[in-house]
Amino acid sequence: MKLYVTDLDGTLLDHKAQISILSRDILNREIKNGAVITYATARSIYTSALKTAELNLKAPVITFNGAFIMDPKTGERLVSHFLSEDSVSTAKKYFTEHAEALLVDSCIDGKEKKSWLSSRVNKGIKRFLDERKNDVRLRECNSLDELFYGDVFYITLIAPTAAPEELDEIFFGKNGFTRNYQQDTYNKDEYWYEIYREDVSKANAVRELKSMLGADEVIAFGDNVNDIPMLQAADRGYAVANASDELKAAASGIIRSNEQSGVPVFIANDRCKLWQYDKQDENSLPDTEKFARCATSYVPDNVGIGTLNEKRIHSVLKSYFADTEYDKEIKIGNYYADLVTENGIFEIQTGNFKKLVNKLDSFLQASHVTVVYPFHKTTRLNYTDASTGELLKIGKKVTHNDLTDFFMELYRIKQFLNDPNLTVCMALLTVDNYRFTQKDMKRRKKDRKMSVPTALEKIIYLEGSESYRRFIPDGLPEVFTRKQLAAVLKNCDSSLFIEIMKTVGLIDFAGKNKKEYLYRITM
Repeated sequence: MKLYVTDLDGTLLDHKAQISILSRDILNREIKNGAVITYATARSIYTSALKTAELNLKAPVITFNGAFIMDPKTGERLVSHFLSEDSVSTAKKYFTEHAEALLVDSCIDGKEKKSWLSSRVNKGIKRFLDERKNDVRLRECNSLDELFYGDVFYITLIAPTAAPEELDEIFFGKNGFTRNYQQDTYNKDEYWYEIYREDVSKANAVRELKSMLGADEVIAFGDNVNDIPMLQAADRGYAVANASDELKAAASGIIRSNEQSGVPVFIANDRCKLWQYDKQDENSLPDTEKFARCATSYVPDNVGIGTLNEKRIHSVLKSYFADTEYDKEIKIGNYYADLVTENGIFEIQTGNFKKLVNKLDSFLQASHVTVVYPFHKTTRLNYTDASTGELLKIGKKVTHNDLTDFFMELYRIKQFLNDPNLTVCMALLTVDNYRFTQKDMKRRKKDRKMSVPTALEKIIYLEGSESYRRFIPDGLPEVFTRKQLAAVLKNCDSSLFIEIMKTVGLIDFAGKNKKEYLYRITM
């Protein structure tokens, strides 16, 4: 059994300290399919549970940098590491002599409490408290005796006045303490000095959890120096692309950033079984003669999906990609596949990819899947007499380049776009649209419409993130805003474009400039 352990802030959570919809969907799919996934964080179970509420976590979680191993559903402490009475006395004596602002975490009557001294509140502590006004653990104290009451397990200084070297003389490898000192993930001008029991660490908690669960292999993920021991204790340890240089140097490898759902994508691909598939040449030319035969031999029937307007295109493409007539409408599990060929399952989807989600969840566990999207590259609108069939007017050909609709369809299945068993195929078509109307050619709601594919101009295969690079426009600066992207991106909604390119790992978040988000192309 593989055990996946991820840090939260800066690793699984994005710059807003949230789990993206993409990360949520990928992780829940993997957990549903048997993956054992958990987290190790400096956060409490209270705040980490708020951040991971939409994840269907089952394995025990590691909180307070390893002070506790806890059940994510019940909040039960399975393993606890409290400071000794001597250590608490030492800490109380030091903070009596040194007027630092601090937070003290303890268990009182079995419940976690986060206490602070009303007379010692600096800017960092105030911000912390203001952000957690509804936290039921908060406990204001008037004395150090009251502050250190209960079973103490964690002490936090935000922006301490003393130098870390001075604090280390008491709290680093001495008097039963160890500590973590690092820059805050979200407030870069603040440093946190966190104190806990000397045998507490994410690394030790991971080892203990591995033993508890009987795991054969631990794969860990992190972003900051405090994650280095955890990555070293794991069988494999990976740094997200936004990680510190020190962590990257200690890691087994570097994966996508937290903004690109690096951890969920890695887990999904690490567990993925690759199905046999003949990869398509991105520059391959369509078989125009075969397509013409399929288009001219179309016979209307009741087989297929969509409206009558879509059925012809759907049916023609199905015939084009089929190896034989017996490949069509094959039941796989609980769903029917449009085609099952020697090169995997094919789904011809003229629109609303949301309908594909359950199918893909099932099909990708059985075969390579190619989703074919008919893109109406060249069209013309013709008018036909509804009574006689007489062609009243032949329209001019129009070329279409706007990819917004296509990218919207990709968005609807974005949790699958990084699956190596998925190919998305754009079939660029020439289409004659017919409107069956009256002699006056005035448009009426009841007019029947029909789309007739007449040629297959090009096929674009999207397999893996690099194949999406073709859509990135020239002229972008190294770091750019959405507005700057929109100025050179003429064929797609810029916000939707960024979302898809982040999903496939080609665009990354690069910070903020006042109120504008900054992005960069991943090389």
